Amino acid sequence: MSTKKLNERLFENWPQKIICIILSIVLYVFNRVSSLERKVFTVPLKVEASGLMMPASEVPRFVKVTIRTKAENMPGISSSSVFASVNLDEYTETGRYRVPISISLSEGLILLDPLEYSAKPDSIEIDLDTKALAYIPVKAALSGEVEHGYTISNVEISPSTVKVVGPSKMIEKTKFITTRKVIVSNAAKNFTQEVKLDNINSKVMVMPESDFKVTVTVVPATDSKDFKDIIPSVLNLSETLSVESQIPAVSFKLAGTVPALERFSVEQDTVSLDFSSVTEPGTYEIPVNIAYPRTMALSEKTAETVTVTVVERDVYENAEEVQQASEETLQDAEKVPPETETGE
Repeated sequence: MSTKKLNERLFENWPQKIICIILSIVLYVFNRVSSLERKVFTVPLKVEASGLMMPASEVPRFVKVTIRTKAENMPGISSSSVFASVNLDEYTETGRYRVPISISLSEGLILLDPLEYSAKPDSIEIDLDTKALAYIPVKAALSGEVEHGYTISNVEISPSTVKVVGPSKMIEKTKFITTRKVIVSNAAKNFTQEVKLDNINSKVMVMPESDFKVTVTVVPATDSKDFKDIIPSVLNLSETLSVESQIPAVSFKLAGTVPALERFSVEQDTVSLDFSSVTEPGTYEIPVNIAYPRTMALSEKTAETVTVTVVERDVYENAEEVQQASEETLQDAEKVPPETETGE
């Protein structure tokens, strides 16, 4: 057959032939697609940011990945064989970018044929900021109330700072990072507890993560207490003297620990006047003495001295005592034997 006749036969009814070829391709693809099974996995989305920039906005934690292959291949496919990531290493300036999601498979899946896979979504928008490193103070998160009468005087954390990496704008605004709860309920003495950090900002990464030692110092709480209108008791006053007028009341305030103040009570001689230096009638300024434990301090007293008039005791005010003393003298005299007379 000549070349001319061959060309004529090839191009004879060429539109119909082209349509047939297209239909054949469509049927092949449809048959291939319809023969594949589909499985959807939810896999973690890894952020690769070893360069200058890092995310400053929320990044989805998971994405959906669709795998298509023959039915006999499906049992060997699991989510642990599928990996999704976004790579930020090529970005060098702050801003908002749409970053494609990359899908990678384990070596066993790559060898499957046929195999199709895709991610949904296939890209995400991320705000990028310059990566910054800083040392941030650590603050203990105390929970509960110490025992009544006690207070927390000091909280020490070791180490006191932590190394963090994050977007520069967030690092600038981060004043401290707190620990997880440290329970102080009903504590009445010092204690130490090891805790981890409770960083609520997922963009700020602690490097490296470790336990922190929190030492809480618990001491008795201090306070003050008023004692009002206490009549001082009289001490060391001569039996021949008496106080003519009523002794004025005295008020005072003590400062000390709450447990000590709650145990303290006013006794008969807590507030007193010492008359040991008074030997005769007259008007005197007598110092006010207040007895209290050494663990306390006298912070206020309404009077340092009180004015007291002392007079001689009335001989008739104790007539019964005088009569009784006389009777006792007579009885003693009767017991003495009479003297015996002697002649010369």
